[in-house]
Amino acid sequence: MSHEGTPPPRSPRASYTEMTELVLPQHSNAIGSAFGGTVLAWMDVCAAIAAQRHCGRVAVTAAIDNVKFLAPMRVGDVVVLAARVNAAFSSSVEVEIEVQVEDRATMHRRLCVDAFMTFVCVDETGKAVKVPPLLCETADDERRAKEAAARRARRLAER
Repeated sequence: MSHEGTPPPRSPRASYTEMTELVLPQHSNAIGSAFGGTVLAWMDVCAAIAAQRHCGRVAVTAAIDNVKFLAPMRVGDVVVLAARVNAAFSSSVEVEIEVQVEDRATMHRRLCVDAFMTFVCVDETGKAVKVPPLLCETADDERRAKEAAARRARRLAER
C-alpha cells in the first residue's frame, strides 16, 4: 500500500451518489423482470462513484455482501440507486447501496434491493492507497460506521 500522507476526513454526505435507470426490454427476462446481473452492474457503478468521491481517486470492487433482492423491477420501471460510504478503513471503504422503484404517479419509492459493497482505493498503478478517514456528522453516521466495522470483522474472520 502506498504510504502517502493521510488525506483529510470526508463525511458520508460528501460521498452520496444517486443514479436513475429505466428497465428496458433488453434488461429483462422472459417474464419482464430485470435481470439480477443487470441490477448488480448498475449497483457496482453507483457504489464505485460513491467510493471514488470519498477517496478522491479510482476505487475497485473488492467484495459484495448481503445482497437482498426484495422485490422485482419490471420493464418500464424507473429505478433509483442511492449509495453512500458507511466506513473508511486503511485502504478500503464500505458503501451501502439501495435500489428502489419509483412510482411515476405518486413519486413514492419502494425498496427492491440493498447491499453492502467494499472498494479498495488505488493509485495509477493499481496499488492500494490510504483513504481519507470518515467524518461522522450524525448519530446515524456513527451507527452505520460501527455496524460496518462489525461486518468487516466478520468478513475478515471468514477468510
